[in-house]
Formats: sequence, C-alpha cells, structure tokens
Amino acid sequence: MEGDQQFWDLADKWVRDNLTETERQQFEAACQADPLLAQKAREHRQLTNAMQLVNQRAALRQQLGKIHQSLDMEAMRKEAAALSQKSEETPSSMGRVRQLWQTYRPILAVAASVAVFTTFATLSLYKSYQSSHKQEQQYSMLRRDLNAIRKSQNAILQDISARERALQLNPGQVAGTSFLLSPNGYLVTNTHIVRDADSVYIQSTKGDIYKAKVVYTDQAYDLAILQVHDDSTFRHKATLPYGFEAAPSDLGERVFTLGFPRDEIVYDEGYLSSKTGYRDDSTAYQVAITVNPGNSGGPLLDERANIIGIISGKQTLTENASFAIKTDYLFRAISAIPTDSLKTNPIRMSRKNTLARLPRKEQIKRIQECVYMVKVFKHER
Repeated sequence: MEGDQQFWDLADKWVRDNLTETERQQFEAACQADPLLAQKAREHRQLTNAMQLVNQRAALRQQLGKIHQSLDMEAMRKEAAALSQKSEETPSSMGRVRQLWQTYRPILAVAASVAVFTTFATLSLYKSYQSSHKQEQQYSMLRRDLNAIRKSQNAILQDISARERALQLNPGQVAGTSFLLSPNGYLVTNTHIVRDADSVYIQSTKGDIYKAKVVYTDQAYDLAILQVHDDSTFRHKATLPYGFEAAPSDLGERVFTLGFPRDEIVYDEGYLSSKTGYRDDSTAYQVAITVNPGNSGGPLLDERANIIGIISGKQTLTENASFAIKTDYLFRAISAIPTDSLKTNPIRMSRKNTLARLPRKEQIKRIQECVYMVKVFKHER
C-alpha cells in the first residue's frame, strides 16, 4: 500500500464488502503481515458498525415522529376528555378508542422494541470497541531509545575507526537483544527491532561490535534472522552451549532470560504462566518474568538451559506478564528462508545441551557469551 489514504480507502471498501475478490485477498494478506494494519482495520470496522447503528437510531426517531403525527394526539386528547365528562360511556365512543388502540398497538410495540434493541446494541458495541482499543494499548513491544548508548559509543569504538564513522552517520534509534542460533554467526531477534533499519550492529558483553545484515524477517511471528556481515574479527565458536527445545513446555516450568534493558546484560527468572500469549496467541507463551524495553529478542530458557522461546513483549497494565515466541515457530521461520541465501554458509543449529547439570551461575556465564545487544541505525532524511 502506497500510503495511509489508500489504506483507509481499501479499509472502507473492505468493511462495506465492496472489494473484488483479488483486492480483498491482497488487503487481508497485508493486514495479516502487519499487526498494526490489522489493528487499524478492526477498529475501522467497529467504528463503521457503531456509526451504522447511530444512523439506524436516527432513522427510527424519524419513523416514530411520523407515527406520532399520524396518531393526531390532540384530537385523541379532546375525545378522551369529552368521554370522561359523560356519566355513562356509550358503546360507540368506547369502540372508537378500542379501534385506535388496536390499530396502532402493533406499530408502537415494534417501534419500542427496535428502539430498546438499538440502544443496547450501540452501547454494547461501543464498550466492545473501547475494550479492544484498551487491550491493544496494553501490549508493548520492548524497544528502547539509544540515547544512553550514544554516551558510550566513542569509548567503545576508539579502535574501530571505520565503524565509528558509520555509526556517526547513522544516529541510533532503537535497541534490543539477540542471541546466536549457530556457531557461524547467525543470530535471532525480533522483526520490530530491525524494521526499516539502514544498518544493524551487534555488541557482545565484552563491548566488541560487529556489523550484521538481516537475512530474513517473518512478520507473522515477529522474528528476524541476522548474520555477522563479512567480519574476520568475529570469533566463531565450535559449538553453542545451549540446545533448542521445540516441544511444548509445561505450565509452571521455571524459566530465565538474559537481555539488555540497560547497557549491561541483565538476568531475570520466573515461570511459565500460560501456554498461550497475548489475546490467546498460540504462537507464544506468557511468562511471569520481569522484562523491560531492550529485553526484546532475548532468549527464554528452561531450568536445563534449553531455549524454549524468544522474548517479544509485555502487557503494560499487568505486572510480570511478558510474552515469548515459541521455539517451534523459530524453526518454522528458519525453514522458510530461501535455500539459495544460505547455500554457502548454512545455519547449523543443535539440540545438544552441555549446561543441563551445571548450577545456574555457571549456566549464565556460558550463555551470556552468546547473547548480544542489537543497535539499529537510520540515516537522517
């Protein structure tokens, strides 16, 4: 879609079912690929439905006004007053009143029922719209500003003049976390971290910085695959210490994570609180663990130090309600990468785990060597 105006035009036609089959499929595919577009489309449908109900109520008022006029209420009032003054009610006068009542009773009953139904339907739809909009606002992607990181850039890049010049040209925008998928320099993070990036860099816990390229992004799962870009200084590892577990984890499983909500790596632990994520998303777990902007893209590990998920966001109005994309969907994203792009240097993932019997402190020491801060930069436009 070329711009907001085109999107809203298509959204309006989509709500009114005026799109061709091809246009409808393209529009729904675009919404499925971008959660923000999908949210806007849902809100537009809800708002359009609410406006239609308001129009229906206005039309109903007009209809009731016409009925009211046709009843000639003033004539009926005078006739009723005249009847009340008579000591005896004649069969003819009573018959006329009954006739008027029998004539208009069905119309008034239907009108009243429609008015009540429309009122409650409008209120219900409005509350549903407010609730949905509030829920959308409760989900927070864990990106963070790089203002704090800029302060330490000069010190970090003293011995890397070429990279220093590149970073000065590209002011930092957002940051997150990534971790190694295979020893040969492939990493995973979230798509929302690297979206629209001109250049991406990763930084180790020791302060070493490497340029990375985005190999593949999966909008649906919010996963991005990175690769260290032609850097001979990057130290390839023989093997990774942790394994990747695609099987579903159990409710209540103890978990922990490492990430960069600050300029240094931070550890936190908790437990698996739900097998589905935000708004019953089956691709994610909900975990009772503290995460903050910068944790996004970090690993979620079980007690045996197997990777079971990738941190992606949190619910802002609920304490310790965070979300992690299941490892199974990481495998699916990797399998969708075009084979030609990995032909010379394939991703070599392993499920072998050398940390299972080690104490937590030792697990952390070995894992943190594989976890990197992600720095995203954009040219000034």
